[in-house]
Amino acid sequence: MKGMRDHKWDPYRLLESPVLYNLKSAVFSMGRESVLNYLRRSVELPAGGRVLDAGCGTGRHARVFDASFWGIDGNAKYIDYARRHRRGVFSVMDATNLAFPRGSFDLVFCVGLLHHLSDPQARAAVREMRRVTRDSGRVLVIEGVFPSVTNFVGYLLFKCDRGRHTRTLAALKDLLAQEGFHLHAENIARTFPYCRAVFSNR
Repeated sequence: MKGMRDHKWDPYRLLESPVLYNLKSAVFSMGRESVLNYLRRSVELPAGGRVLDAGCGTGRHARVFDASFWGIDGNAKYIDYARRHRRGVFSVMDATNLAFPRGSFDLVFCVGLLHHLSDPQARAAVREMRRVTRDSGRVLVIEGVFPSVTNFVGYLLFKCDRGRHTRTLAALKDLLAQEGFHLHAENIARTFPYCRAVFSNR
């Protein structure tokens, strides 16, 4: 009984379930289809191109690409779900230490990864993303940024997010500029309830 009393229930552990994670994304991430559409419109790949989604979650971005698709995530349950439901190659892997040779991919991207990482971890992750991208390729970082407190819904949802490193647009610009990234778009159109900024190495 003492062990039970000492145990603190963490509601965020519920989101370790792929089904509940997908449900949460469907209900609260109203801009997720806009992110998919942005990727469809913005990405041009050579014939036989290779794509890596760093921090892929349950792999929903795989359906955008006809190219060879790889997804990595630190959550083994998400990866197991992606292997069973998505087209592509999925592996449990740390985004700050990618187990791919230099120049393996034509496009490497992440969506909503960096607010789960401290500043040193985020810099390590984007350095790894650049390392595994071909010289002719591209790296995209798509990340939600703290909205104004006047956007009450977006502000509240961001405060409640599992990620403990949510940043303002200015802070994210400063962080990524250190690794050679520039702001490509302040927000993806029709995303709600908060802005999703896009950074690129090109």
